[in-house]
Amino acid sequence: MKYIVYFLISLIIFLFQSTLGQYIAIAGIVPNIMLAFVVCTGHKSNAEDGLIAGIMAGLLQDCFFGCYIGCNLFLYGVIGYTVGVLSDSLYRNNFATPVFFTFIAALFYNFGFFVFNILLKGYTDFTGFIYLRILPELVYDSLITVPVYYIVSAINGKFTADKINI
Repeated sequence: MKYIVYFLISLIIFLFQSTLGQYIAIAGIVPNIMLAFVVCTGHKSNAEDGLIAGIMAGLLQDCFFGCYIGCNLFLYGVIGYTVGVLSDSLYRNNFATPVFFTFIAALFYNFGFFVFNILLKGYTDFTGFIYLRILPELVYDSLITVPVYYIVSAINGKFTADKINI
């Protein structure tokens, strides 16, 4: 049941990000809400849930917008799993930790995206990509993580409350 809810949330975020996300863009940069969802899921749950959420989110983006199937799937899956593993020894009810993880994950995602999609096409201006795309998106993704964190916390609270009552 939890994975069905993760899929539905990924679908809602995907639809919002691809349609209405253009209206909240700053300087042409749309926040990667899907990345924030994967990071918050990995942080609040565990590595397995982060991996599953990352695979679902990446597959959605690859099927509709990706040049190569598997690029986003791999990047989101690695990010969700890594955040889940690193969060095992951290206090999970602190919203500053997923903001930090989102900052690092956005850096990893954009660098991986550059290597997989842009460098393979022959575009080699990495400094321009850093200033025009990566730095603004790092800040924007980190800020968008706070509301996403509270949504994921409410969902995970519902599933953990169900396990206690049974």
